[in-house]
Parts: sequence; C-alpha cells; structure tokens
Amino acid sequence: MFRPYFYISRKESYMLTITVSDTTYRIKFGYNCFCDSDIFDRVKDMIKILGGAGAEDDADVAGLGKIKDLFSTTRDLLFLGLQKYNPVESVQEVGDLLDTYRDEAPEGEKRGLLQIFSMLSEELMDEGFLSDLIVEMNQGAKKVTRKK
Repeated sequence: MFRPYFYISRKESYMLTITVSDTTYRIKFGYNCFCDSDIFDRVKDMIKILGGAGAEDDADVAGLGKIKDLFSTTRDLLFLGLQKYNPVESVQEVGDLLDTYRDEAPEGEKRGLLQIFSMLSEELMDEGFLSDLIVEMNQGAKKVTRKK
C-alpha cells in the first residue's frame, strides 16, 4: 500500500494524526491554544470568507486575495495543534512540514492548503473540549430562547 510522505489520518479516540518521514504527530487543540491565541476567531473568520465565496481549492482562495491569510492561519493552527503532544520549536518548523507536504505530493494527487486547513479547522471546532463547549452553549441558548 502506498503511504505518502505526509499522511493525515484519525487514530484511536478520534485524534487527528500527521505522519511526516515516518514520524507520527498527534494533533490536539487544548485549553491553552484557545486561551493563549486568537486562532479560534481567525479560523471562524476564514471559514466565513471561504464558505461565503464557495472556495473549493487553493486557486479559488488566491482569487479572493486571501492566500496569505490561509497560509498563516493554517501554519499557526497546525503549530498550536502540535504543542500538546509533540511540541515543535517554531512556526517556521511547521512551515517546513507544510512545504514538504506539498513538495512530496505524487503527480496527480491533490494536496492543497485548503484541504489541510479544512481538516485542522474541523478538528478544532468538532473535536475535544471546544466542541463540547459549543454544544453546551448552543443548548443553553435554545433554553433561553424557549423561556422567552
């Protein structure tokens, strides 16, 4: 079975993992990344922009003039996700991982930045403590609305 140089999958407990050069990195967005950065707001803003424009690939993002924002947000998102279990030294190191990911793509395989952003942002929003918090907030808002 072909195993790409940069591979993203879900392991046990639904944790997103990234394998680069036979090293597997676990991605977890914990309390610290939420409290110590503005990544949640940046990801929400990027999702609104990309979703509103119907962006489906990196060319669509470039057409919106948001490619640098997507690069920066994705790099920072991955950096924060790696910190809990396998901290990297810098965002530049994460940028190198992303470079390798794109450079090592087999011909014909689509490995766009928008794809990795989508997987990482889904992990941020839908898994772990943040998803539980969002569900609780939504349930609380529904209860308040019903009481009015």
